Amino acid sequence: MFIFLFILVAGLVLIYANVSPVASGKKGKLIALGILVAIFLGMFFRSTLLGSAVVAFTSVWLCQALLLYIPWDLFRVGRRIIRRRAMPARTLMHASRILLSATVLLTVGLFVYGVPHNANYRLVDTMVKLPYRHSATVETADLIPSSFTAVFFSDVHVDPLFRRAKLERMIADVDSVKPDYLLFGGDLADVSMEQLDEWGYDSLFRQLTSKAKVAAVAINGNHESMQEGGGSDPDAWMRKVGFVVLDDSSACIGQACFTGRTDFQVARRRGIERVPLVSLAPNDSVRPWILMDHQPKGIEPEYSGRLPDFALSGHTHDGQFFPGTIVINFVWRLAFGEGMLDGVRWLVSAGVDCWGPPVRAGSNADMWVIRFTSGI
Repeated sequence: MFIFLFILVAGLVLIYANVSPVASGKKGKLIALGILVAIFLGMFFRSTLLGSAVVAFTSVWLCQALLLYIPWDLFRVGRRIIRRRAMPARTLMHASRILLSATVLLTVGLFVYGVPHNANYRLVDTMVKLPYRHSATVETADLIPSSFTAVFFSDVHVDPLFRRAKLERMIADVDSVKPDYLLFGGDLADVSMEQLDEWGYDSLFRQLTSKAKVAAVAINGNHESMQEGGGSDPDAWMRKVGFVVLDDSSACIGQACFTGRTDFQVARRRGIERVPLVSLAPNDSVRPWILMDHQPKGIEPEYSGRLPDFALSGHTHDGQFFPGTIVINFVWRLAFGEGMLDGVRWLVSAGVDCWGPPVRAGSNADMWVIRFTSGI
């Protein structure tokens, strides 16, 4: 958290330093200060349509601005060292105006392409072969069919810019699949639970969870910590609309056992430690064990024992848009898709929607259809 705040403050200082030369004297400083104030006001009023729009635009613009300003500042520093004098004020002003215009145009271009692209999500189909385990009891064996289906989605991030039509399409898609399980990987909303009710999302999510033949299972994500900090109870809201919420707990339901981890930031907000995975492992050794953890950090190093048969995460958004789509692969061992983490087959969703800017470029929103089969 402190590293993130340091990077944010350093980035804003860099923005101020590069925008203020666009005009001479106090005028340039006021323009730069106005941009910073707009960023903070947008965050403060993010639950409103205007605030969300400001956050969306400035989030994308900040990334593009830093992408151009950092090499430009390195060039200026190098030039000053070599020539031993500052760049002429008029030259600096013209260059600053060109750079500011370029960053704005890049941002507009990303919105023109990225907003329609984010409005649609991919329905990705994958098959997972689970190990066959012999049951000594007929009662348990009867619970283990040869196959079952789950639909997994993560990172809905309902806010004033979220398109209701996307959730309506999700309901229709899940209904067409008719899965045994509906699995949600955290980060439900960026507004209060009261606002979700006012906007009618409670009834829509009830429709969604009702499509699961066996159960709808959910975990919390890092944005649930923000909702708890604001006085909301997102876990209770998810239970209200039909989810079985696993909050550092496990449950064997029908054909499978699920363990849902409390998100790292939720635990930090509550002032608690996450329960060790060894204490959460289900006693049932026959049914497949599926782990759900919002952030794909893998299994804790000190863990020993039976490994989950499969694990699910979200959180990364696959970087969402450039340059995040490149940087994300240096942040996470598995930033998107299927792979192995600490000996466990893991799937990381790019999210069905976005945080902040509803923009995707170089990544795709997704929802996964997972067909589990038993094998030797």
